[in-house]
Amino acid sequence: MLDREFIDLQQALAGEYSLERELGRGGMGVVYLAREVQLDRLVAIKVLPGALAERADIRERFLREARMAASLSHPHIVPIYRVGEAGGFVFFAMAYVNGETLGERLRTRGPLPPALATRLLKEVAWALSYAHGRGIVHRDIKPDNILIEAETGRALVSDFGIARGAGETAISDPGRVMGTAHFMSPEQASSEPLDGRSDFYSLGVVAYLAVSGKLPFDASNSAALALQHLGAPVPSLAAAVPSAPRPLVAVIERCLRKSPDERFASGEAMVEALDAATMPVRAKLPLALRVWTQSQDPLRTVYMAWSGIFTMGLLSELRGGQRDWPVVLAFDLLPLIPITLFHARKTYQVLSAGYTLRDLRAALAAWRHERREELTFEYEASESGWARVMRGLTYMLIGGVGLMFFIGVPYTLAGRIFLGVIVGASVIATMTSNALGVPLIGRRIRPMLVGAVRSLIWNSRVGEWAAKVLSPRHRKPTADLEYRPTEMALSLAASDLYAKLPSAYREQLSDLPQVVDRLEAHAAAARARIDELNALVELGGSERSNAAFQSVIASRDGAKRELAESVAALEAVRLDLLRLHGGSVDLQPITTVLEAARELGDELDRLQQAQSEVAEIAPPLPTPV
Repeated sequence: MLDREFIDLQQALAGEYSLERELGRGGMGVVYLAREVQLDRLVAIKVLPGALAERADIRERFLREARMAASLSHPHIVPIYRVGEAGGFVFFAMAYVNGETLGERLRTRGPLPPALATRLLKEVAWALSYAHGRGIVHRDIKPDNILIEAETGRALVSDFGIARGAGETAISDPGRVMGTAHFMSPEQASSEPLDGRSDFYSLGVVAYLAVSGKLPFDASNSAALALQHLGAPVPSLAAAVPSAPRPLVAVIERCLRKSPDERFASGEAMVEALDAATMPVRAKLPLALRVWTQSQDPLRTVYMAWSGIFTMGLLSELRGGQRDWPVVLAFDLLPLIPITLFHARKTYQVLSAGYTLRDLRAALAAWRHERREELTFEYEASESGWARVMRGLTYMLIGGVGLMFFIGVPYTLAGRIFLGVIVGASVIATMTSNALGVPLIGRRIRPMLVGAVRSLIWNSRVGEWAAKVLSPRHRKPTADLEYRPTEMALSLAASDLYAKLPSAYREQLSDLPQVVDRLEAHAAAARARIDELNALVELGGSERSNAAFQSVIASRDGAKRELAESVAALEAVRLDLLRLHGGSVDLQPITTVLEAARELGDELDRLQQAQSEVAEIAPPLPTPV
């Protein structure tokens, strides 16, 4: 059955707006989806409830505050198009956001991942800071007043229906508390004067709920809730969500301080704190690539024993000058066949999942870096003298066994006993070293050897050939590519687009792959420097004014410019390739872009060389402490 109010409102707005359906309702009004006739666009119309609209003072205050909110123009605030009266209705028309509220998102899918929660908090903080700068306090920040746009995922603050200028009284009866009880600040609960810091408290409650899925305070009535907001300690968010990043927890807990003076003074301060909480954390490798990098043949130990036995036999054959040594060598190398097939099967699996040779190379490099760090930490403590002696003794015994097989041992009882003793001693020494944690490969050498053979293979033409042979004809689209740096994603896209061009175009743009690879390498190097310098900035602490810290900041800013310029050049190449695929036959734009990219590459090469020369003659960059 149609609501009578719907029909009356449609009659009042006929010719201007065409109502379609109700979107929602609350204590401060009903919201309808409508189409604006003249501009033929969807809008949301909020109507003041009839009981409140009958009071002249409330009507005037609603219109004044709606006009005040309509003066706000910000990417993260829902814009208000019109404020007016018609047929006894007081209403305003605002942009229709295709999406869902944060409240709906939390109710249907549970808590947000920390990264998404951080981004939404920053966007809402920007919006509130903008409104506060114009003297407007929202006073009703809650999940249902934060919209998430479906197309872009951005957050937009809505419903300034009870907003007011700082120091103004509420639109209802004097002394009445306005807002939603679960999210109101202590000063709002006690009807004290408010400023923007009250909104940040409410945003802190929203953030607590978004990250944990639970409200910090809950009670059966508004009075009990108000008492909790006024005096009860906030339950530990870190205890509720142990996996939550500690810097993000610190930001949320600061928002929830009882005293406004202890909260963030502005949205900019809150955003700055959130930025510090999310200083670059590189996305983890997807599962398929992690499995590929860490895959080891389960029979590897058996194969090593097999090869060890036949190696001794080969040495004996070579010493005796036997002609059948090639047969022994073949048996010695036989395990390479199953090992190669094992890794080929693993590679086929990951390529079938939609990854490319560049993904394999990047994953292998990331894994080697991480594994080296682990080994460096594992061997960080100084090695004892007995450990070095134990490793040296093991080397001597194993070398002695090989030497005896090569020079030969008399085939007598004494010779065989002597050989058995040496072999047994070498086995016992190896097992004892392993049990005591004494690595056979020294701590300085072992990190260098991690993945060295695989890296050599996959970064060579052999790797290119293997990837081409093992790539399936129909590659699945890869769902998880967030780990890819932007420069890699753009480089891969450009390479794919180039490969699909007609041969005549590829001939005229023959150096495009080299230009793209060069830009990607420069961007990757700049990104690595930024990560390192960010770590130094984090160590700066209170020494932000000294020369060392400023030197780090300047270096980081330079690396950021290099990254931005390299990525922008890659993006320009990709866009012009897309235009060629879209039907353009003019190669002039892309040749111009390529020339600019070559010049940028030359400039970055010169800059890199200059930095290397300075590093050779200058002391290391000082670390702020």
